[in-house]
Amino acid sequence: MTTKQDVLNATGSADIARERPLLTRLMPMRSVVLLVASLLMVLYFQVASDGIFISPNNAALLIRQTAAVVVVAAGVAVLIIMGEIDLSIGSVAFVCGLIAAKCQMAGYDVMTSLVAALAVGAVIGLIQGLIISRLAVPAFVVTLGGLLLWRGVGLTWTNAAAVGPVSSQFTNLTEGRMPLFAAVIFAVLIVLFGVWSAITRHRSAQRSGSAAPEKVVNALLLSGAVAACLLWIALLGRGLPYAVLWIAGIVVLLDFVLTRAQFGRRAFLVGSNHEAAMYAGINVNNIVLTGFILMGTVCGLAGAMLISRVGTSTPDAGINLELTAIAAAVIGGVSLRGGIGSIRGAMMGAFLLTTIDNGMSLLGMSSYAQSVVKALILVFAVGLDGYFTRRQLVGK
Repeated sequence: MTTKQDVLNATGSADIARERPLLTRLMPMRSVVLLVASLLMVLYFQVASDGIFISPNNAALLIRQTAAVVVVAAGVAVLIIMGEIDLSIGSVAFVCGLIAAKCQMAGYDVMTSLVAALAVGAVIGLIQGLIISRLAVPAFVVTLGGLLLWRGVGLTWTNAAAVGPVSSQFTNLTEGRMPLFAAVIFAVLIVLFGVWSAITRHRSAQRSGSAAPEKVVNALLLSGAVAACLLWIALLGRGLPYAVLWIAGIVVLLDFVLTRAQFGRRAFLVGSNHEAAMYAGINVNNIVLTGFILMGTVCGLAGAMLISRVGTSTPDAGINLELTAIAAAVIGGVSLRGGIGSIRGAMMGAFLLTTIDNGMSLLGMSSYAQSVVKALILVFAVGLDGYFTRRQLVGK
């Protein structure tokens, strides 16, 4: 039976929600902070570069530069959410890219080379995952060893020499431009995906008994804004890079795995409370093993994308990629404590870091200065994560 006090409490909660600023009602506070920081960064670089930063050609370049980072950031976000870590990302990507380059030099086609890179990455993920899940060796130790091992294997195999160049068809995996009609179709699909996501969220809110119009508006606005930006690049630039397809494919796939599949729900539970997950009957070892196989496969794709970007396999390919990916995930709201985060947030973090690289390169700043700025942003993001976590714990 509903009492008068219940009605008053519900009305008061609704009034409080309406009093919140519109932006914080449309998206989580962490996303608001990240969005505002990104907009300020873009505005600064646009002014400092005399209008070069916000241009279709530079936007297309930014997509190509970000593609591999987004892919690995999405993969490592899954691991961090389940309370694990992978420090071997850059070395695994290097070896997988080397395999793809070797296949290209041997005369194999693009698909065979790509599948070979993915397969090697999956096998490496399986090996590391078995050691971690079955032998109970900490992931930090295993993957730190993998960071040294896999790059050492690749450098020994090639005697630290470059392997390539790969074929123009392989380079087109990320550097090629799609026709205008294909870009329009892709933009329409993004809008349709946003509509579907909005409808799904609305129905989910109705089943739970809580109205969530903000989530619906958020999904529609985000998909519309992304589609408009891509059409702007396709129409005014030299075409939309194929790299955007890899970004969209990985983000949608891993987002579905985390939010819709049983594996994702269990991954969040394992990261939130390892012992509780075991008592709930979840096979934690299998979840961890699956996560590392997934991470290895993602590294295989990232390695192939790195080779496609440069056109050859170089000894320094993928160096510090793991640090950039982890930083992107954390900046995007993935908690190092586990159990909190999203693939979309990791993607936003990756774009923010690449925006900094791109903007400071346009201004002629050294890579050392870029490292300092990214380090400060990472520390700020971790501090922000701790702040919001403490607020959530105290119920404020």
